Amino acid sequence: MYIVVNVDDLGISPAVRRAVEDLAALSRVTSATLLVNGPDAPAAARIFGGGGDDSVGVGVHLNILRGKPQSPHHEIPGLLRPDGLFLGNYTELFGRYLTKAFSVADVEREWSRQVERAIELGITPTHVDSEKHIHVWPGLFEAACRVAARYGIGWVRRPVERVALTRWDKGGLRARVLNSFALLHKLDSIPAGVACPACVFGVADQGAELLPRRLAAYMKRVRPDVLELVCHPGAPLATELEGDGPLPAEYGPMRIAGQWRAELDALAAPGWGAALRESGARLAHYGQLDPATRSARPVARQ
Repeated sequence: MYIVVNVDDLGISPAVRRAVEDLAALSRVTSATLLVNGPDAPAAARIFGGGGDDSVGVGVHLNILRGKPQSPHHEIPGLLRPDGLFLGNYTELFGRYLTKAFSVADVEREWSRQVERAIELGITPTHVDSEKHIHVWPGLFEAACRVAARYGIGWVRRPVERVALTRWDKGGLRARVLNSFALLHKLDSIPAGVACPACVFGVADQGAELLPRRLAAYMKRVRPDVLELVCHPGAPLATELEGDGPLPAEYGPMRIAGQWRAELDALAAPGWGAALRESGARLAHYGQLDPATRSARPVARQ
């Protein structure tokens, strides 16, 4: 079994970049996904891109919700506000999805350009996922898989978290909503060379609840061959005087910065090594896993 510990939102702030560096040094994080329109994306790519730290695999955090697109306004008008920015509001975007104000082709075009931007920045993408798991919406999941295949990317997150039948708290409901979307995916349309992890962990348990004992119990119950632990740590500077500044206003309201410190502390705490040993799982990033065999790629001999 393999566990990919992936940090979402790399590029949104130096705080996330520092968390990836710190937690990778502790062998707690193996992977991250780059938000290419984030203000820190170029700096993050310099560290984790070609010639950088290859212990961390970097994918692309596909985004049609926040900030500035890679496409011109006239090509994807249904995804944008009059000022040319993404809507910044999940509910409004979902409403446009339901009313077909934009097409799947519009989304696929924009996501392709985001992957191309990541490559321009020096990243060799290992996988893709998306802001707020929007790629899980039926039709968009299949588009994300096509984008992955087009650029030789072997893995796409399918955020299925197998919560217990008795769990109906906020986290459990969040996981159930994503699971309900996943039931509508056309799995037989996934292109050759592209695979998905068996399941994820970290949708129902977030913040201070992201605990190694919970992961160990989940692994015992589910026994996946490849699991992705989804997390959102950040390492803000200690004082306001030294701070990184606010998240871009053009991104719209975001709660994620409120999880940064809690998840950084949770992932840095003792117990993760014991949880991995107990589950019999090994840490990896997606670039180290063959999507065809769902196991480690052979190590090239020098």
